[in-house]
Amino acid sequence: MKLFYEARFGLARACVVQNGQPWLYAEGRVDDPSLCLWGVRSVARLTAKTGGVGFLKLADGSEAMLDLPKDVTLNEGAAIEVEIAAEARAEKRPRARYIGPGDTPRRVSTPLDLKGRLMAQARHLIDPKATFDLIEGEDAIDALDIAEAQALNPSTDLPDGAFLTIEPTRALIACDVDLGGAGEGLARAPKQAIKATNERALSEVARRLRLANLAGLVVVDLIGSKHNGEKLTGILRDAFATEGPRIISGPITRFGTYEFTRPWGAAPINDPGTASLRAARRLLWQAVAEARSDAGAMFILRAPQLVASVVRQCLKDSLDPLSPRLSVEVVDRADATVVRAR
Repeated sequence: MKLFYEARFGLARACVVQNGQPWLYAEGRVDDPSLCLWGVRSVARLTAKTGGVGFLKLADGSEAMLDLPKDVTLNEGAAIEVEIAAEARAEKRPRARYIGPGDTPRRVSTPLDLKGRLMAQARHLIDPKATFDLIEGEDAIDALDIAEAQALNPSTDLPDGAFLTIEPTRALIACDVDLGGAGEGLARAPKQAIKATNERALSEVARRLRLANLAGLVVVDLIGSKHNGEKLTGILRDAFATEGPRIISGPITRFGTYEFTRPWGAAPINDPGTASLRAARRLLWQAVAEARSDAGAMFILRAPQLVASVVRQCLKDSLDPLSPRLSVEVVDRADATVVRAR
């Protein structure tokens, strides 16, 4: 696998590429001390429980939910070791899984930077023995731009003119397979064309869901009827590689829809909570490009309040040589821009 990585001003983005295609993408702070990130282990305090759900206070003050183990009795106030199984998304709290009894609330797992977190995710989801060729800096930009675009816009063209639409909703991930231009081959070989399109679409669904960090209930509207459910299920599980056994699927319905569930892990790339951080990174990256073509000039980064606050903090914490040439100005309009200071 290849790992493409770019970092500056304490912000970074990275992607894992396999067989020439991006499979995983991540962006955010280079170092994030949060105990609510996927895979982080810590000792937390059980503050309350109701039914089969427990409520946790983590050592850094953040909160999470826990699916209470059925074979262990846990009392409120108990210190327990947990691992974050699903990060927070939209209005949902992060969810943890029970590891065992604990002592003092604290972090247990070693902190990882964004690059390390993405490599751990790749070994968990794709190949436990994966090794990576690291490509950084300007040599990584093109691959990262492609991965970012696909992660933020999971719908895509398929071979021969077909199209796959992927639309996240509050309840489920809706996927629609459309023959489009591929339908021109129906007169010659209708069954073969439909079969090939459905099979390619399922493989692409798996890649796109991973890339965008989408999970939960997934409904795929296949083309036609009388599908080979066993074969399509096998294709889907193979496409999901190591996580295939965790994919739970149902029979293809009489309406041609195929439903399966995928466990949540890292937060969706396009989660509303990450919008300001992404806008700040893009604004700073734009400033880098402007400064490259205008050496020595001073620049003003104009942005709405939330984005401006993130940019200010990044510049304050950064030792980047460009930081002294940048200042921040709050504007009311939604778009962020870089202008040369007079």
